[in-house]
Amino acid sequence: MTKAFCQLGHEAKLVVHPAAAEPHPDPTHEPLLWATPDEVRHPLWWQKHQPEIVILGLWTRPKYDRVRRAALASTSRLMERADSDGMRTASCGLFAYAKRRFDYFRDRSYRWPLPFSVTAAGIYSFASILATPWIESRLARTLDLLPAVAVETPEATILWKALARRMGVDPQKIHHIPHPIQTDLFHFNPAIPKRNQIISVGRWDSYQKNLPLLLKTLGSFLDKNRTWTSLVIGSGLPGKSPHPRITCLPPLPSPQLAPLMQESRIFLLSSRYESFGLAAAEAVACGNVIVAPNGVWTHSTPSAPKDDPASLLDRLSMASRTPPAHGASSGKNEFSPQNVAQSFLSSMAGLPLAPTRAS
Repeated sequence: MTKAFCQLGHEAKLVVHPAAAEPHPDPTHEPLLWATPDEVRHPLWWQKHQPEIVILGLWTRPKYDRVRRAALASTSRLMERADSDGMRTASCGLFAYAKRRFDYFRDRSYRWPLPFSVTAAGIYSFASILATPWIESRLARTLDLLPAVAVETPEATILWKALARRMGVDPQKIHHIPHPIQTDLFHFNPAIPKRNQIISVGRWDSYQKNLPLLLKTLGSFLDKNRTWTSLVIGSGLPGKSPHPRITCLPPLPSPQLAPLMQESRIFLLSSRYESFGLAAAEAVACGNVIVAPNGVWTHSTPSAPKDDPASLLDRLSMASRTPPAHGASSGKNEFSPQNVAQSFLSSMAGLPLAPTRAS
């Protein structure tokens, strides 16, 4: 993103503040600007650098309001990336929110003994519902403070706008701006023929990514479709492949991953939830058909996904009958860093340049 702003003719820097225990990196690397957590909470630090536009990656968490106020002391053209699937409070849908909170905590307690993890996740989910009035009160104050918020998918943007209205916040502050991907690497390549291949990429040691659902669905599909193969790439995979036509690979750097996506026809996503899904966006740019549970990724409905192998298998079977792509993917332009950077600039063009008093 920072390089994209530079390519558009702007001076841009990525501000990084490592934890106090981490060694301070070499400050000469460009376009990086290293700062301590205390510095980014102080208005004088931002005023010293005189930014015209600030884009924050603080997930709209109220605990970072001091950083927001400090940045607003230097410019009013400030936008925060929510990195959110839209299920921010129980007002967005009680059952879907309860399940999302349960899955969220299970992901963080996945290595605990199963009874403790499940019980703690249930308690956390119930407590989150009870705390909704307090959560919304704090969130409303943060949204009042922010001039603009970027939400990554159309469905999440709808949920955020509706939530803003309920909290008495101007919904026009909410803008749909996707995450960028490396479209110089991830794009449709007509020189690479499409194969009957399903690809999946993820952190498979995470509860969120739902490896059991992925492997069960793939195994059932491959047993019935002998001409198809599958690649599963990422951390946390079993040492031995569970199926003769499933190849398991460790995490790969982008230059090695891109050709594998370009030769694949289907990207299979098994996640319980995603705020955006970078690997899926990369696959779209490479001309893949996306198959995912209901309620997951950018072109789905904002309902709770079902961990249902039969439903996911039906979607996968339908996708396998879709003719392979023979032209450039429309996703390439949508997710290019330059176009995403331009979307940020356009969304903030109407904001006043002078700093405001952040109360």
